[in-house]
Amino acid sequence: MVDAIMVFSIVAVIIAIGFLANLFFKKAGFPSSLFLILIGVILGPVLKVFSTADLDPITPFLTTLTLMMILFEGGLNMDIYKVISQSFRAAILALLYITSAAAFVTVFAHIFLGFGWLEALMLGPMTAGTSSVVIIPLVCKLDISKEVEVTLSLESTITDVLNIVLVLAILQTYVSGLLDIQQTLITILEKFAIGAVFGAVVGILWIRLLYEVRKEDYTYMLTIGVLIGCYATSEMFGGSGPLSALLFGLMLGNDREIFKTLRLQLDLGYLSEIKSFVKQTQGELAFLIRAFFFVFLGLIYGVGGGEFPIGLGILIGVTIVSVNLVFRHAAATIATWRSNMFQYRHFMTFMCGIGLANATLSILLYRELTPTVPYAYLYPAIATNVIIVTNIITSIAPFLIKVRE
Repeated sequence: MVDAIMVFSIVAVIIAIGFLANLFFKKAGFPSSLFLILIGVILGPVLKVFSTADLDPITPFLTTLTLMMILFEGGLNMDIYKVISQSFRAAILALLYITSAAAFVTVFAHIFLGFGWLEALMLGPMTAGTSSVVIIPLVCKLDISKEVEVTLSLESTITDVLNIVLVLAILQTYVSGLLDIQQTLITILEKFAIGAVFGAVVGILWIRLLYEVRKEDYTYMLTIGVLIGCYATSEMFGGSGPLSALLFGLMLGNDREIFKTLRLQLDLGYLSEIKSFVKQTQGELAFLIRAFFFVFLGLIYGVGGGEFPIGLGILIGVTIVSVNLVFRHAAATIATWRSNMFQYRHFMTFMCGIGLANATLSILLYRELTPTVPYAYLYPAIATNVIIVTNIITSIAPFLIKVRE
């Protein structure tokens, strides 16, 4: 058992390091996730302060909470009109990149790593896409076209959700033992549709109810309670909980536009102060959860021990990312064809950082498949290496290439 005083001491250190890493990120544009993963590696595999057995009980709760809160925060800070205007090209970029990269990783894992086809298929989407946690804060700091900024932000949000839905659908197929491609596609569409509609409806209803309790205390905590209920209920009815969380935040963050479109009469001026408080508090909480999650990812980096040498893990990560970048460049070229963004296609290629959703999925697969799949530890091991490599590329990309070509 881990000593309580030691746990609280480490928590204090993680918070302080998370703050400093975030400060450095703002100054230098270098993703804080790399520093936090490194701290986890030091506390876990190196110093062995925590063991995997100590962490297992909190894994499902931490991964779900992290994903829910990050997507909710992303929705809060997105402009719905920009989402609509740039959604087509962002969707093209996301779909082309995810499908091509996932196909390569699936074949690679089956042939070179000895994965079964379904196990390899789950690894494919988990190592592709981009992360909203990494991309959105970074592109907001750069001197680039607004179209590019919105497209990359939307792509990262789409791939976060798409990765989750695809991997969970494949996992469900694996557990049930029934390989039905048509049913899998239907399941994916159902999850998107139910999750989106449910999140949007609950979000609109909550804006109205929030107006009624605007003068009461603890409205933020009540909002988080509704968010958790929205996520859980969506999952219960076969929808995508993460997508519901995103749409819930999007509705709340664009209350004026939503009610204007629906021609609903409500003085939303009263909600401006409480919305500002919700966004600020959510940002603080999301920062804390992100910090702990990436440290947690570093803690389990050593899972598998000597069976998976660090050097081999890095080599696999570099190989996957190198080939994925080729597919990403092709996707960026097609998605920006005959648009003002075409000149940014190389820059968009190198904005490839993955993170939270991918890490969450890797840990989920490790937890779910460990009893039956002897190499389940490879999921977080490979994902961590791909996260590190893609974040390094993303962080140095603005310094290595010209934004305007």
